[in-house]
Amino acid sequence: MSAKALPERAKHRLRLAAGLLRSEGHTFDVPRDEFYDQVQKALAALSAERQARLKSLVDWVEVYDNALPSQGPTSSKRS
Repeated sequence: MSAKALPERAKHRLRLAAGLLRSEGHTFDVPRDEFYDQVQKALAALSAERQARLKSLVDWVEVYDNALPSQGPTSSKRS
């Protein structure tokens, strides 16, 4: 799937997933226009159990992010 075809919510979720993967030592040293494709490849390479766990964490962070709009944007919401 091309990054251009991704909706903004999907891009946001991929950035969240990338952040969680980075916290585990994964790096994404790619040009900006390849970032979302590389994150998707990294996610696809994970075991089904790890994908499910990461999806659960991304879901939680997304809900948390959306629940606190009055406190200002988190770093993932800044442009």
